[in-house]
Amino acid sequence: MNKIVNLKTLSENNLETYFLVITLFGYIFCYVNLYNSDTVSHTLNLLIRGTVLLSSLYFIFQNIKIIKQRIWVIAIFILFYFLYQIKAVCTFTNSYFAPDGFQVLKNDFYYYCLIIIPLPVVALLSLDYEKVNFKLFYKIIFWFLFIILGVNFLHSTLIVKLKNGGGIFRSYYILTGHYGLSLVLIGLYNFLFLKTKNYVYLLGILLGLFPMFMSSARSPVLALATVILLFIVIKNSRRYWMYFGLSLILSVIGLFVIYKSGFKNDILFFRRLNEAVFEGKASGRSYFLNKGIEEFTNNPLWGGRILFEDGMYAHNLFVDILMSTGLIGLFLLICYYKYVAKGFIKILKNIEAYKESGMIAFFFMQYFVLAQTSGSLYSSFELWYFSAVIIGLSYINLKNEKIKSNDSRGYATGNY
Repeated sequence: MNKIVNLKTLSENNLETYFLVITLFGYIFCYVNLYNSDTVSHTLNLLIRGTVLLSSLYFIFQNIKIIKQRIWVIAIFILFYFLYQIKAVCTFTNSYFAPDGFQVLKNDFYYYCLIIIPLPVVALLSLDYEKVNFKLFYKIIFWFLFIILGVNFLHSTLIVKLKNGGGIFRSYYILTGHYGLSLVLIGLYNFLFLKTKNYVYLLGILLGLFPMFMSSARSPVLALATVILLFIVIKNSRRYWMYFGLSLILSVIGLFVIYKSGFKNDILFFRRLNEAVFEGKASGRSYFLNKGIEEFTNNPLWGGRILFEDGMYAHNLFVDILMSTGLIGLFLLICYYKYVAKGFIKILKNIEAYKESGMIAFFFMQYFVLAQTSGSLYSSFELWYFSAVIIGLSYINLKNEKIKSNDSRGYATGNY
């Protein structure tokens, strides 16, 4: 009986932790599609997204007092999002779109904008992060990604014989690369900041690098380089700077040799990377970027349409905002990101005190890089989620040791 009571108490104490796990990473499970079954994928998606939505409502109502304390940042987010929704209605009503697939595009847009983003973001902004056991959170997401990417590796090498770059995932190939990057970052963060001597994290890094290589996406590589640079800035060690500089030089030389030898044509990963580095090719992104800038210059105050005729977007977060909501929208986003920047800097400056929760800053950075090169404003829910968590973490009072340690209750001290 006592064991049942203790289990119930432990579960209640970690509600915020489990909510954070399923909201930030649970959706990845929706994209696992080993047997190409749309029914299974849609059912999982409904269960996970539905759980996040209902949990968001629960935490919003539970944390009314916290919402009142953080009312300005929540109000800014809602105001910006309301403006974006108005522009969406105007665009879909008054602008021309190619008839083929228009209804699917419209449904996809409102699915993200009405279900995926608003309520979970408000819930994450109002969450009591002093109740989150980040050591447990860190372990769960590591093993979740480790297992799912381990299955991906075995399936890709033993069953499909590397023929499918997406592996077991049905998501966009760039996102598949970022799933791998998340596991790589967890492993690197462990060795550099948590300093746990467990070489399973090294295996995790290797498993994470595999989908990054197979997806042949450049965004995860750029995000990895950016985050590693941040790691080194924080550590500020001459040895690490030397390693980084040497690795960068050797990587450029290696890519150049591959580029000149023609070997690049045999492997998609090197071909795409070399095209970007030595030929300046961006897979057509320049066209959409320039088109987005043109849309903004024609409608500078409120912006123009939110998507182009074919359903494409600017492929850059800030240009996307300018073309769709103009200077008014950019002003609101800057007001919101003032809170994000404040929290991000606080975490980096106090990375040792934040411990496992400090990893959130680097998850945010990888999706921030992604939003500058791919993805639209309405579909980049990962960026909205992690930015909200960054803001929430900034309210933690480090002087009172309110980041959870690994005791039986998940509290900062004691073990009763």
